[in-house]
Amino acid sequence: MPTKSDLSPGAPAVSGYSQGSTSSGKPDKAANEARCGNSVGEESPLLPGVKQEGSSLNGNGKSVLETFEELQHHFGYKLLTILFASQHLLKGFALSFISPCTQYLLASYRVSAPHMQIYTGVFMLPWAMKPIIGLLSDAAPIAGYNKAPYMRGVTILGMFAFACIGVVPQRHLSVIGLVTCLFLIHLQFSTCDLLSEAKYAEQMQAKPEHGPALMSFVWSGRTAAALIATIMIGPIMLHLGPKAPFVLAMIPASVILVPLAKGFMEEKKKTAKDLSEVWIMLGRQKEACMLCILMFAGTVILSVIGILFASVRLNAVAAIVVAVVMLAAFSIVLQPEIARVNAFFLIQTSVSISIGGASFYFYTDSPKAFPEGPHFSMEFYTSVLGICGSLFSLLGIYLYQKYSTSFGYRRLLLVSNVALSILSLSDVVLFTRLNKRMGLPDDAFVLGASVLASVVNQWQWMPGVVIMSQLCPKGMEAIMYALLAGCHNLGNTIASNSGALVLELLGVNPSGADNETEQFKYLWVGSALSTILPLFTLGLIPWLIPDVTQTDRILKDNPDDATANSLWRRWTGPVELSAACLGGIIVRPHSQWYCLS
Repeated sequence: MPTKSDLSPGAPAVSGYSQGSTSSGKPDKAANEARCGNSVGEESPLLPGVKQEGSSLNGNGKSVLETFEELQHHFGYKLLTILFASQHLLKGFALSFISPCTQYLLASYRVSAPHMQIYTGVFMLPWAMKPIIGLLSDAAPIAGYNKAPYMRGVTILGMFAFACIGVVPQRHLSVIGLVTCLFLIHLQFSTCDLLSEAKYAEQMQAKPEHGPALMSFVWSGRTAAALIATIMIGPIMLHLGPKAPFVLAMIPASVILVPLAKGFMEEKKKTAKDLSEVWIMLGRQKEACMLCILMFAGTVILSVIGILFASVRLNAVAAIVVAVVMLAAFSIVLQPEIARVNAFFLIQTSVSISIGGASFYFYTDSPKAFPEGPHFSMEFYTSVLGICGSLFSLLGIYLYQKYSTSFGYRRLLLVSNVALSILSLSDVVLFTRLNKRMGLPDDAFVLGASVLASVVNQWQWMPGVVIMSQLCPKGMEAIMYALLAGCHNLGNTIASNSGALVLELLGVNPSGADNETEQFKYLWVGSALSTILPLFTLGLIPWLIPDVTQTDRILKDNPDDATANSLWRRWTGPVELSAACLGGIIVRPHSQWYCLS
């Protein structure tokens, strides 16, 4: 079943996406969902309240050319060029073009299913690093500029990584080298995505009346580019192999260097005074800054352990420890309304264990490796499933916009999660080969289930994007959304590592070797667990999800303060001295007076 995240490279929300908030055994199409442009009508992640009005540029009755000319008049050709290079070519085309190749590349090294998931979790971590990337760009400009130098730097690293994967023979590039290169490539994607989003959010704040049109330009172009990449990638991989797309993707991925070199970001050089004001502002948001640093530390720990240590159990334990630390830190520091929602999505994402590594081999193993398998071709697995999933994801977004935008969060999350779990039961049918005994062909069965899941998935994913947008206090939209989305994306890596441990315990360790039918014997058990575990989180909805509709305000009492009334504030806030305290002991930790009677 398709996997989804807003917040992942695959999902077209601010962060990328990643792996997914659900992790069933259907073909892992996180990248395919990036191609669908799951953003029609989505609230701007950096500007809560700015909505798209449609899925196309001419949704207001104007032609595409007229709309483009109007955008150029209001925002200038330089900004549109930057967005074309960063959002359409880089995140839309290049990301969707190379994403289906990664599993095939890892399989060429005979990487077992559990280790495939560990490595995938590692190279997707840059999407969880967005908070520290944003904090670093704000606090430490290079030569006085916040965005362009960082975008140039990661692009150069990305070009090096693209070239290594595409040109260096496999015998000279170890699997660790491959994972490192993929990490650098996703670092380019996530950094350019974040900083270009910050740029167009800044422009929309200045001209909010034209914001929906600019959002439509971004999302429509990304959708079109992603669909083109999806159509192309299957035949190209079939004839040229999984390394060639990285050579071809270097061209669209490097185009961003041209407008950057010409100064199209139009940044004002920061003076010492400007920088001091930024540091003062960050000082007022010190709790959020500390969360950025803590999340960065967690991603570094998981990256190092994932690359250097082959132990699946060690990686799973490390992921669970990081999840607990993040859950505790966010719950203590953020105001209760934000902390509860973040806790729900982090818990649900983390327990949605992924078995994508094993399901990949189940679907694509050759007849010699797995005689009873579906034996999906590279073209069907990448392009056909990707295109159908993308188109029906758009249908899901349309239905969501038309029928459910007035629904409450609790109702939507409950219905969508139950529906996805029911659809996920088809995985058990497939992995036990019951569908063959029922006379249902594998390709039609998988295609039908994936199409339905693509529609329902939007009903789970879209409310998450909206609610996180509404949880961003005024003046902290960018950093808070990056934190919430980054925490969600971190949950995907935790689900991947935990799923790897489940596969190892079940003895499901396929690697594409000959005669490995026995390796899939208990795959259905892992699929059942990935279906059942998220259902337990539904019991948390009454306590963690606010009982409001998607149009209601959530932060009513303290809309401008992310940490108001938090446990941290209660523990460290000032206490007034009174006569009752005169007989006690007065202490002054952290410049605050306390009375210990």
